[in-house]
Amino acid sequence: MSPRPPMHALTGECLLAACEQAQGEHPLLRPLTLLAAAMPTHDRQALLELPLGARDRLLLELRRLSFGPTLRGYASCPQCGTGMEFGLEVAEALQTIAATDQPTSVGWHEAGMDLQLRQATTADLLACARTPMPAQAVRSLLARCLGVSASSVDTDQRVDLPSVRAHFDRLHADSEWRCVLRCPQCTHEDIWNLDIGDFIWIEARHAARRLLTDIHTLAMHYGWSEPAIAALSQQRRDAYLELLGA
Repeated sequence: MSPRPPMHALTGECLLAACEQAQGEHPLLRPLTLLAAAMPTHDRQALLELPLGARDRLLLELRRLSFGPTLRGYASCPQCGTGMEFGLEVAEALQTIAATDQPTSVGWHEAGMDLQLRQATTADLLACARTPMPAQAVRSLLARCLGVSASSVDTDQRVDLPSVRAHFDRLHADSEWRCVLRCPQCTHEDIWNLDIGDFIWIEARHAARRLLTDIHTLAMHYGWSEPAIAALSQQRRDAYLELLGA
C-alpha cells in the first residue's frame, strides 16, 4: 500500500481559493474540493472513488488540523425552539472508527447467487443524485455497489434481497453520525443526523468569511495586501484587530 499524501491545514489563501471554488459546485463535491486543497499531490479522481468511510476519516483529520479538535454544532428544539449546542471530539470519533475497523466490501452466497457489495463512493452518490425519485435513487445506488448494470436482467432480483440493504447499512455504519440532543428547557429528545462533509464545508465557509472580514479591516487601516494579511496566523491577525479596537 502506497503512503497517503501529506495533508496540510486549510488556512490563508489556500482556504480562500478552496471555498471560492467549492461555492459553485455540487454539495457532494465541496468536501472533496477542501480535501484536494489540503492534499494537493493527491489525485482528485481518487478522492471521488474513495469509500465514504475513508473520505470521512480524511475530513475529520482535516477538521482537526484546520479548525481544532472539537466539532461544535447548534440546533433548535423542534418542540419549543430553545437553542441547543452539541460537541464531538474528533480524536474520539477517529478512535471509534479505528476500533470498528469496518470493511469496505462484503461477499456472500444467497438465492443461488454469489454476491459482492462494496461501500459507496462520492462518484456513486453523484451518479444517483440525478435520479428524481428517492426510492429509485436508492435502488440505483445499491445496484452500483453490487456491480450490477441497470439494464441487467437480474438487477431486481439482486437489489430487492433484504440482505443487500442490511449489508449496505453495516458497511456504512462509520459514515452515519447521529447526535442525541436533549432540550434543557422542555427535556424533549431528538436525534440529529450529522453530515460530516456538509458540516466541515459550513465551517470552512465561515472561516473564509471571517478571514475576508479581517483582510478588509486590516487592509483599510494598514494598507497591507490581501496575500500579506492572509499569510498571517489567526492569532497575529487577532492581535492587530485588538490594537485597532483599543
